[in-house]
Amino acid sequence: MAHTPTTADRERLDVVPTSGEIDMTAAPDLSIDLGLAISRRPRAVIADLTAVRFLGAAGLSALERAHEHAEAVGSRLVVVADQRCVLLPLALTGLDMVLTVLPDLRAARADVDGLVSSGVAS
Repeated sequence: MAHTPTTADRERLDVVPTSGEIDMTAAPDLSIDLGLAISRRPRAVIADLTAVRFLGAAGLSALERAHEHAEAVGSRLVVVADQRCVLLPLALTGLDMVLTVLPDLRAARADVDGLVSSGVAS
């Protein structure tokens, strides 16, 4: 499982790529990585889940907490995923209505850039 935050300074956003199974053993690492990225207060943190094969309850909880943390510090969490094993749990729990979920990094970056050009984000 890879959880290495990378920063794109030019865009002022952090991308946290994650792979494998996000279950109760891996979710704490995801929480830490997202928390560290959010604590840098970028415009947005992108949780790239495109290489995730399983998203369990602990992973869903980690995403929800990260979303709340991001809002509290004036940042934003964007989830990138297009596979059923991630989208279905998000939909079943209603988190897909709370989180911004986009199919790829290009769409996520465009979404963040759209906020900037419209003056919504600082």
